[in-house]
Amino acid sequence: MKNDHSIGTYAGYGLDDFLADDNFLKWVKKDLPEDREFWQSFLHAYPHKEQEVREAHRLLSRLKFVETPPDHTRYQRIWENIQSAAEAPETPVRRISMRRIWISAAASVLIVLSLGTWWLNSRELTMQTGRADVQDLVLADQSTVTLNANSSLVYHKNFNRASKREVWLKGEAYFNVKHIAEGASAAPRRFVVHTPQLDLEVLGTAFNVNTRRSATHVMLAHGSVRVHFRDGQYEDQLLKPGEMLEFTPGKAPVLHKAVDSLNISSWRNKRFVFSNTPLNLALQQIEDFYGCTITVKDTALFRYRISATLTAPPVEELETALSAALNMKVTKKGDEFEIAGMQK
Repeated sequence: MKNDHSIGTYAGYGLDDFLADDNFLKWVKKDLPEDREFWQSFLHAYPHKEQEVREAHRLLSRLKFVETPPDHTRYQRIWENIQSAAEAPETPVRRISMRRIWISAAASVLIVLSLGTWWLNSRELTMQTGRADVQDLVLADQSTVTLNANSSLVYHKNFNRASKREVWLKGEAYFNVKHIAEGASAAPRRFVVHTPQLDLEVLGTAFNVNTRRSATHVMLAHGSVRVHFRDGQYEDQLLKPGEMLEFTPGKAPVLHKAVDSLNISSWRNKRFVFSNTPLNLALQQIEDFYGCTITVKDTALFRYRISATLTAPPVEELETALSAALNMKVTKKGDEFEIAGMQK
């Protein structure tokens, strides 16, 4: 299908508009020759749009599109109801003006169009990272997200057009949220990060969220974050810069003050920074990053604490790097690593 817009249609488009345009999406997903030629012609005519086009193309090419298929069962049920009504005994005819008919028809069309627009705008975009893979994402509102390995972020196609900016996180991510107010006297637009146990409402803020291993850790670097507990068992908490909230279902939330925010978010640079860290917690971070399993043969080793900085190596070199950083005997068996004891 050819692009049904002229080149000039896109002259006033911004990043958010390109991300939401179906013809632009088709070019990114299918890369048909005619689409490629169209967008090359557009960039030739409007060279100042190149940065926005390339950024939109980069973002969309890294996303997976999740579309809800039509509910054919529901359609069948509606059709059966229509047929039943058609076969029902006739009732006395009542005069209805053509004006009312046209109003009803117009209302029906508006309802259908509204539902169609809602479906298009509710399309989910998913960013997924693999093992040892850290990715940066610029959202349509210019907020930035750094997604840690083996993590996912989901948001709607109309993210920047909704009254509330919302994303859904599994794994770990670092957010730098752009403060947006519609007017000088208007309240800033809300930005909410949903996790399995918590909802985090932020304004202009930088913070780290980790939802791994059935627990949620929220560390605030600067700004403010309001933490809402979904089960309603605890009151909302407002974090201050340098604080970290730890929450595990079934346990009371724990507030850690004056944490080292740089060490906690060092994974953004593919680095592990351990400062007097219990061995089991250090190994869990490495497991989560590489998607591997590390077993400790001698459980007496768990009494050790680790102070070391490790630049994340390729998984093929992890055995050697772990041995050197931990000063322990490490052997690799498939996707599993075994720690047998201290080096002699």
